[in-house]
This record gives sequence, C-alpha cells and structure tokens, in this order.
Amino acid sequence: MSELLDALRDLRDRLAGVELTLDLGGADDARRDRRELLDQIDDYLLPRLERIDAPLLAVIGGSTGAGKSTITNSLAGAEVSTAGVLRPTTRVPVLVCHPDDEGWFRDGGVLPDLPRFSGARPAAGAALHVVTSAGVPAGLGLLDAPDIDSVELANHDLAAQLLGAADLWLFVTTAARYADAVPWEYLARARERSVALGVVVNRVPPGATAEIRTHLAEMLDAQGLGDARLFATEETELPDGRFPTDHLADVHSWLHGLVADADARAELVRRTVTGSVASIPARVDRVTAALRSQATTADRLRELASHHHDDALAGIDAELDSGTLLRGEVLDRWREQVGTGELMDRLLRGVGRARDRARSVFRGTPVPDEAAQGQLESNLEILVRHAADAAALATVEGWEQLPGGAQLLDASPRGLDRSSADLATRSRAEIERWEQSVIELVQAEAGNKVAVARTLSLGINGVGVALMIAVFSQTGGLTGAEAGVAAGTAAASQTVLTAVFGEQAVRDLARQAREDLQLRLVGLFEAERRRFDDLLVGLDDNTADELASAAGAVAAANQ
Repeated sequence: MSELLDALRDLRDRLAGVELTLDLGGADDARRDRRELLDQIDDYLLPRLERIDAPLLAVIGGSTGAGKSTITNSLAGAEVSTAGVLRPTTRVPVLVCHPDDEGWFRDGGVLPDLPRFSGARPAAGAALHVVTSAGVPAGLGLLDAPDIDSVELANHDLAAQLLGAADLWLFVTTAARYADAVPWEYLARARERSVALGVVVNRVPPGATAEIRTHLAEMLDAQGLGDARLFATEETELPDGRFPTDHLADVHSWLHGLVADADARAELVRRTVTGSVASIPARVDRVTAALRSQATTADRLRELASHHHDDALAGIDAELDSGTLLRGEVLDRWREQVGTGELMDRLLRGVGRARDRARSVFRGTPVPDEAAQGQLESNLEILVRHAADAAALATVEGWEQLPGGAQLLDASPRGLDRSSADLATRSRAEIERWEQSVIELVQAEAGNKVAVARTLSLGINGVGVALMIAVFSQTGGLTGAEAGVAAGTAAASQTVLTAVFGEQAVRDLARQAREDLQLRLVGLFEAERRRFDDLLVGLDDNTADELASAAGAVAAANQ
C-alpha cells in the first residue's frame, strides 16, 4: 500500500508540472486527461488509500433534467437538493450524509480542494454544500453532481471531477434520452476505470419498463458495462417533490446493502480503486503522446531558428572572406600608416634603421592605427547587426508557417522579428575584447625576440591592426579601384607582419585570430537564437519519458 501511495504521489507531482502549451491536434483531450488524472489522484485515490475504511461516496450524475436532485432527495428522505425546472438546477453540488459521517465529509481528504459550506447554500461555484440526513445510512455519502451536459461549461469540469472522486456512480438518464451521445462518453470512463456503476433510467412511460430495460441492458453490454446495476422508474406524481417510497425501493436496497455488507463494501472499494489505478497507464499514454507531439513540433521550430542563425553566421564568415570590411576609412587610414613603399623598404632593409626612420615618419603626426581599428570595429558591428536582423526576421516568418509557431509568437515579447535591443552593446564589447586578444597575440609572439625591435617601428597596436587586416585579407567583395586598394592594403599588412614575425608565424597568428573571432560571433548569435529557444522551454521528450516512467511505477505497485 505504501509503495502504491508513493508511486501515485510521484506521478501526481509530475503531472502537475506538465504543460501542453501548443494547441495541436489532440492537445485539448490530453489536457482533459491530465486534469482528470490529477483530480482523481487528489480527490479519490490518495484519500481512499489512506483511509480504506472511510464512508463510501456515491455520486449521482447524469444529463440535464434527468431527475438527479429528485432522486437524491428521495433517497435522503428529505429535501436536501433543490429540484426544479430552471436549468441547470444543481449549481453547487450537494453532499448529503448521515450525521455520524459529517466529520469525514467535512474535514476528510475526499475532494480536498473544494471549499465546504453548510447552512445557507451558495448560489454557485466550485464548492460542496454538506448537509446531513438520518435517512442516509451511516457509512454512505450521496453527492448530487452538476449536469454533465450543462449549458454552463464550468459545470462539465466539475461534474467530471466529482465523478472521478466516487466509489460508485449512480448514473441517471431518462427513457427519452438514454441513447444520447454525451451520457455514453461518461459511461465509457466508468468502463475504463472499472468504477462500480448503477444506472437509473427515469420517467419510463407506464408499460414500457421491460422493453426499455432490455434495450438499455443490451447497449450497456455492448459497451462492456454488462455488470452495471440497472434500475428503472416509471413516470409518476411527485408528492413533496420526491418519489413514492416503492419507486426507488430497489435502488435504496442496493445502496443500504453495500453499506451493511462488509464484504460487499470491501469488494466495491477494491474494484473501484484497482480499476482506477489500472486505468492510469493508458490515460497517461494519451498525455505522453501529446507531449511527444509537442516536443516534435518544438524540435522543428528550434531547428528552423538554428538554421537561420547558422546561416547568418555563415554569411558573416563569407563577408569576412570577401574583404568587404576593408572598405572606405579602413583602406584610407591603413594606407596612410603602412601603405607607402618608403616604409615597407625601411622595414625590409634592417631592424635598427627601420626602427629609427619609422619613428621619424610618425614623429609629430597622429598615428592612424586607431582610426583604422575604429573603422574595422564599426564595419564589423554593422555586419553583425544586419545579419542578426535578417536571421530574426527569417525565423519569425518561418515559425508563422509551422504548427504552433504563430501561437508562440503571439505570446512572445515584441520585437522578436529583429535583433535584440542590447546586441549593439554586446557586439561592441565582444569585438573590443577580440581586438585586445589580437594585441595580446602580437605581444606574446614578439616576446623577447628580435621581433620586439621590429614592432617598435609601428608599435604593438600598429602591428595588431596589421594582423586584423590580414584576417580580412580577401577581396572578393570589392570591385574596381577599391579592390585594387584593398589588395595593396592586404599585401602591405602581410609584408609588415612577415617582416616582424616571419611567414609561418604570420599564418599561425592569422588563423588564431580568425578562430577567436568566429567563436565570439558564435556566442553572440547563440544569445540571439536563445530568444526563440526560450519560448520552447519544457517542450521536449524528457518530460514525456519521466511521466511514462512514473505511470509504469504505479502499474507495478498495483500488481
């Protein structure tokens, strides 16, 4: 028993954490199954297993106007539930019990989430109006539930919740409506859960009892409910709003017999508990199937977001290879610094004289490496922002065409179709960190070698900018005179770096700098993509797997 209780509690906790966010096919049914499972575990299975000897609860349910309240009053021997022509009549469910059992139904674990009222009855709401009557045998509670087909939709959920909390159902229909679809949907739940079931067909025309009983018995048998107790009441006058005593004598006898016979009572409880627990795996399967469908849909949405952001990164990489970052100010400033044949000759003629003459070239004039570096920053920031904007817009447009995507976008923050508001700040900071790492590469490569002397002619920053230029040394994206200038600029940078470090070291430095930049750009775009991933949190197969495992533990404990 304790193992089953622990397994049910674990399953209950996992069900409580399930969110079927997407409005996909089957999601509504799965949400209903989840809600009913939670209700039944809380309202019936846990309290019943903790107090197996507690009074029985018989829920009287059925269609609008079937006579549930009249039957409740008749069985209680007093007007405890309002009957009338106004529909729905039962707006607040009424639970009537023997005075000796009032404490259990008022304070016990059954239906713990529903507030209790006595005395003045609330007009409406999800609550229990608890009343007592000596006409109800000790050990039994009768609960007059709202209509299963009420025009008030909230009553549907409440009726289902109350039926899930029952040890037995006393289902009421009429001779005119017993073949309706809605009652059979609820009776199918009784079959699935092996709930003890009594069916009352009310308002049978005089002389038609045998015929209707036979037909209804055949229908019940065809639906796997052949062991249900079947009762019929003919149309009659209702003095004091209740049936004459003999009209419900067989129902009264059945209920009193269950309470009086300890073995029959124990068998009924065992059957209902065992059947309800046995029904859990199949019901959980429907929830997990919906969860897996949601996870599959989420995977498609997640993959689309990744695809567009990966494409954006690939586009940036192509732009870096094309040399487009060397446009305009970058070319002009760098030519001013190293693009003259005179300075290149000095670098190549010798370390000492190159150092002295390079100093004289720059003495008294502003060093333009900062201008070139700043323009590189600006060009790269613009490239990142445009690529992120394009990725965001493409992702939004793609999601709008996929199941579940439009729903998630409708609930998302505004501005998801463009790059995040803080991208400019983050990209600027990341690019500055990259530039600093390039300078540190230059410093580390120079060390205490002769290269230190060579770097002095341009300064560490100047050589660092030369290395940045080398990273973007392709010219496929430039045309005309600008391409020629870029080619010359790249050649000048390569010559500077080779003169300072040597050809192999230059290749290694350029590769390291490029890989470092790529990793930083990946980090920026992961943050951009994460805005979409955050909308899909919890939509994965892990939840379904954990839920299925918990249901399996319940089934094993029920053996």
